[in-house]
Amino acid sequence: MKKNIAIIVPHRGVGDILFHYNFLLSIYKFHKRKLILYAPYSSKADLIYKGNKIFKKIILTDLKRPNIFFYLIKIIKLTFDLSKYKYEKIYYTGNNKWHKISFLLLSFFSNFKIYYFKNKDYYIVDHLKNFLKKLSIKYQEKNDLSINLNLSKKFIGKIKLYKKPWAFISIDTAQNQIIIPKKVLGLIIKKLNKKYKTVFVNTSPENKNNMKFLINEKIVPTYNNNIIEINYIMKSSKIFIGNDSGPGNLSSLLKNKSIIFLSSNTKGEIVKFPFRGKRRYFKIENINKNIDDILNFI
Repeated sequence: MKKNIAIIVPHRGVGDILFHYNFLLSIYKFHKRKLILYAPYSSKADLIYKGNKIFKKIILTDLKRPNIFFYLIKIIKLTFDLSKYKYEKIYYTGNNKWHKISFLLLSFFSNFKIYYFKNKDYYIVDHLKNFLKKLSIKYQEKNDLSINLNLSKKFIGKIKLYKKPWAFISIDTAQNQIIIPKKVLGLIIKKLNKKYKTVFVNTSPENKNNMKFLINEKIVPTYNNNIIEINYIMKSSKIFIGNDSGPGNLSSLLKNKSIIFLSSNTKGEIVKFPFRGKRRYFKIENINKNIDDILNFI
């Protein structure tokens, strides 16, 4: 029996796992074998890649940096989780010391080759391209990722009740790097309410209180929806407005007419995607100066 090819992606966000797609596809085509993918729970990789032909198994696990008191425990746990399969090769796209210690421990029980490189690039996509270049693996630059639409009947029945056209706005990021000022957000929502019948507003469950001042009969919150349901809503919406985060990256794949807010505190990786659809980028620091352009674009 052939041993497995595994990819370990420690990056936490939905956007990060989307940016890895071409990297994953390249390794799959190079080896002509389905992959085992390890990713953090927060990446939603199991939902995003569910049913995708390139994966043998998608395993969500805890890859967050451990508290100093649990450092050894997490190293042992990760080693144990990885030891459930036999590997020919492991590709690791991060550079965390405690992960590497787990790989070292694993090597005492299993014979495999592991590949990782220190990230010297500003963008994840550049790092992944250079990663493959060093291994003489051709980078498959395809934008053919489609997220499955295996939706529940309950969700379909509920979502059909909302009048179209729809708009979708994402008002924060998981780590709160980009916050749309309340006054500007109010103006954006006001314009959306005039032009669209239903406005879906996405935020994390932890930040749902940020929506209280927005609520009206046209506003529908999505913090209880999973990534597949959000993907469906966004795909059916006429415009996306949001920040450089998972939903913003999804909007690129979906070719939505979009407004994307970038910040000096983030790397703005979304600009590395080929433009697909009508998109405008604005620096959040200059949002007050650009408000007229933003409202006119809506």
